[in-house]
Amino acid sequence: MAARKKLTIDDIAFEPNEPTVVPLARLFAWVVWQFPRVREGGFNGAVHPPEADHGWYPAVINAAEGHVKIFGQIKEPYPTPEAAVKYFEKVKSQK
Repeated sequence: MAARKKLTIDDIAFEPNEPTVVPLARLFAWVVWQFPRVREGGFNGAVHPPEADHGWYPAVINAAEGHVKIFGQIKEPYPTPEAAVKYFEKVKSQK
């Protein structure tokens, strides 16, 4: 299997095979959507880069510690923040 290429959006290089932790302040131009469901490390959420036609990435928002774990390693971004958050349910059911 070929190695996945690193995705770079808004000068943030995302890890190709695992979530990428980014300071919350670094996402000042992004839309950060937080779903009120607590999970380990923060809240379920989704982030949208400052590109009009781009989709949403699942994310764990930890405002208390000031960071976001972005799941940029997914194959394709989701069309809505609600769909992105469902990623966590899908991953949980595969374990």
